[in-house]
Parts: sequence; structure tokens; C-alpha cells
Amino acid sequence: MRRVAILVVLLLAVAAPAAADTEPSRLLVTATSDHCAGGLPVVDYTVTNLWPTAVSAQIWWVADASVYGVVGRQSLDPAPDSATGSFSLPYDFYATVTVYATATWPDGKVITNASWAIPVTDCTAPTTVPEPTTTSPTTTAPPTTTIDDGGGNGNGNGNGYGYGRTTTTIETG
Repeated sequence: MRRVAILVVLLLAVAAPAAADTEPSRLLVTATSDHCAGGLPVVDYTVTNLWPTAVSAQIWWVADASVYGVVGRQSLDPAPDSATGSFSLPYDFYATVTVYATATWPDGKVITNASWAIPVTDCTAPTTVPEPTTTSPTTTAPPTTTIDDGGGNGNGNGNGYGYGRTTTTIETG
């Protein structure tokens, strides 16, 4: 029951009407999930302070719009300071996850910003390992030359005197 109450409070903080806000965003949250650790999806996130005041933000997540968890806190200096982190989801079957950052600012405002719902890496998909390729050494033997003089003396025309060939005369001068 306590978890449900916490989830309701967190969702109400996110569900505050955005139309009433006329000031620029104070936090920026981005997230990706593109690898696994120990068979579980890993989510990498970045929280950026866009406001000129230092703040501490609580980082939390909601997966498949029903399961949530608190990651921890990130202390941010005045803009444009950012902090990165990562966490593993507790199970490998989630399809999407949204990362949230909630901060209470010195002026008393409580602001929650979120990443888009991002797809979660499928850690159950079989990984294909390429087959090892082997190459056999190539050996090249020198060409074998067979001379058949056809009964002659090996000059190619059978008689060795150059019959059948045109005569070339070179004069010096």
C-alpha cells in the first residue's frame, strides 16, 4: 500500500498542468538503454540544470507505466551543469522506461521533468556470434615447363635453323 501511495504522489507531481507554467524549463532529462549487464537492461541518463541556481534532484523511473524505482540524488551546480548516471532495471521484460528528475528549488517550487519514454534493450534476444573464419595457406608451385622438340633440337621449329621465320637485317651506319 505504501508503494501505491508513493507512486500516486510521484505521478501527481508529473501530472501538474503544464499550461500553467510560463517559465522556461529548469531541468533537462535524457535517457538511453542500449546495453545489458548481468542479463538486465541498463539505462543511462543525464540530468542538466538549466537554471542559474544550484539544486539537488531526485532521480527515479517508471517502466511500462506501472513499475517504478528511485535511483538516487544528483547535486547540480548552476546552469549549465549536468550529471550522468546509470541503473539496471530489476527485470528483463520491460518494453519502455521513463526517467524523471524532481527538484525542490530555493524559491520553493517543486519541479519534475522527464525523459521521453524510451525503448528498453532486449536482453533476452539471442546474440549472434559470427562463425570464426579460417583461411588455409595458399601455396603456389612454380609452373612446370615441358619442352617437346618434336624430334628437333628444341628451337621450336624442329630444325634449329630458323626456317619459317622472317629474316631481320640490322645495318649499322
